[in-house]
Amino acid sequence: MIRNMYKIAGRTDWKVLEDFYKDLGDDGLKKVEKMKRFRDAKYDVNADEPSSAYDMRYAAVNWEFLIDCYVVQGLKFVWTDENLNKLIRLDQHIRKLEYEMYQKFIEIRRNLDGLIAQGFDVYKDYQVTGEIRYDVTYIDNDEHKQKYDWICELLQGYADMRELKNFSFGDGQEPEDPRNSENYIFEGKRGKCQRRSEWLNYDYFVKNGMTTFLYHLMVDLSHSLYSYNDIVNMDLRCFYIKYDVSL
Repeated sequence: MIRNMYKIAGRTDWKVLEDFYKDLGDDGLKKVEKMKRFRDAKYDVNADEPSSAYDMRYAAVNWEFLIDCYVVQGLKFVWTDENLNKLIRLDQHIRKLEYEMYQKFIEIRRNLDGLIAQGFDVYKDYQVTGEIRYDVTYIDNDEHKQKYDWICELLQGYADMRELKNFSFGDGQEPEDPRNSENYIFEGKRGKCQRRSEWLNYDYFVKNGMTTFLYHLMVDLSHSLYSYNDIVNMDLRCFYIKYDVSL
């Protein structure tokens, strides 16, 4: 099974699919009808197909639609100065959040170590994790154009933000400074599930590399189905840090 498909096994907005595929001509409309027949096929309790496999039909339709959107958007995307600058601003924002996370780690470590030194042994063997998340519902703005968008909901559901990049440390360890050069990508890796790395052609990324988080968001289809256009238009206000402390 394709990684993360189960996360989009929810509803399908057929109106959105119909509007998208009709622009692709008769073959597109035929594909929608085929998708409907596949998804709406009755589940036979006497058949060999387990109920979980039936549920995954919903995910399969949504996943195929997202893949088609990615392909169409990719053909339309142009590396304009505006798009490049948006991507650079996003990369810089991720760096800012990662350093903010590091500073918070230092504070958490100091507080927990202080409690342990006072004899609170329950805090020994702690593990602290921080990860960057993206959610358009994070900001309180009903006019946010993507807040109630079904495609946006699907993309967020599929994306595995925790796997893109997270930082952690435990009792007796020093938090990792994210500014370490090992946390940046300076050359693209190519493979069957990875996208082209045009960003490598631009001076900013040649000099500074790209944050691992943003790199995986852009290139790894097993973790993210955001198109380049989706990524450069992400709202920076919707990124936030999630912390977890386990004892």
